Amino acid sequence: MRNAQTARDLRGKMTLTFDGIVVFVADVTKSAQLYEEAFGLVREWADDNHVQFRLPTKGDAGGAWLLLHPVTQQSAPGRSDAYLGNFAVDDVDAAVSRLRSLGFTVTQEPADQPWGVREASVTDPDGNGLTLASPVSDIRPGS
Repeated sequence: MRNAQTARDLRGKMTLTFDGIVVFVADVTKSAQLYEEAFGLVREWADDNHVQFRLPTKGDAGGAWLLLHPVTQQSAPGRSDAYLGNFAVDDVDAAVSRLRSLGFTVTQEPADQPWGVREASVTDPDGNGLTLASPVSDIRPGS
């Protein structure tokens, strides 16, 4: 109840939209090549220490940005892993197969979920995790 009340109190005072995500990696060049090959992302810009991609989001091809950034003591003390979130794909099984062949670790094999998606989880070589999901077309009410 408190969260719902807080959300109502903030309505009209602030607009929150997702703009982008920073992914901390050990080797920006190597990770950029992997993300380009694995996900077909296109570089928006790069410098000696960073690579930024445009990341399509649902309903917005312009989407958000994904920035590969070197791990620093300030950014991730003692670790480089993070959870990047959920990503929609056309075919979870095919995506997992492709990512596995490129060096990603599968932490949850593809499985149909009761909330109507087929889902799997993977981590990149730096330990950054993400969940892949696609709609399950034959979900029946009550199943």
